Amino acid sequence: MIISCSLELKAFALEEQELKSGSLANSAKEFTLKGTVQEDVSGAKQLTGIGVIGIRFIHQTGFPSYIEQIYPNSPASKAGLRPNDLVFAIDGIRTDKLSSDSVYQLLAGDPGTKVKVFITRGQSMFNVELVRDDLANLSTDVQNRYLSGPIAVPISPRDLIPYH
Repeated sequence: MIISCSLELKAFALEEQELKSGSLANSAKEFTLKGTVQEDVSGAKQLTGIGVIGIRFIHQTGFPSYIEQIYPNSPASKAGLRPNDLVFAIDGIRTDKLSSDSVYQLLAGDPGTKVKVFITRGQSMFNVELVRDDLANLSTDVQNRYLSGPIAVPISPRDLIPYH
């Protein structure tokens, strides 16, 4: 959308007599408005408000979360995280005591906020502080993976019939 507007205003002083006589209406014809104001929004991205670090992980309660995939151009890839790294803790909370939903909730947050992740890689352990990026800044394929939700388990029609 392009909005055009111009403003060229000639200043004038009104005498008290002109205000009382009503000649103000006649002087209003002396105004001329011209000009151009443009705003290009064609390149603007619609942000989602969902902050992510850009990893795909596998989690089983009782074990640290396992990074299966690092998404390109994500905070995790820029920080040097790798597939096969273990996420031992998030903001000081151990992941082996959590459900996969709880791990996701700790990793996701508002875009621009920080999250500290404690990583185990082989015999080494280290902390990485990541700044969550808006999901809109990742590829469409990655966005679809995040937004598709959990995989549905099919049910049989027999599951709906009560036992006799």
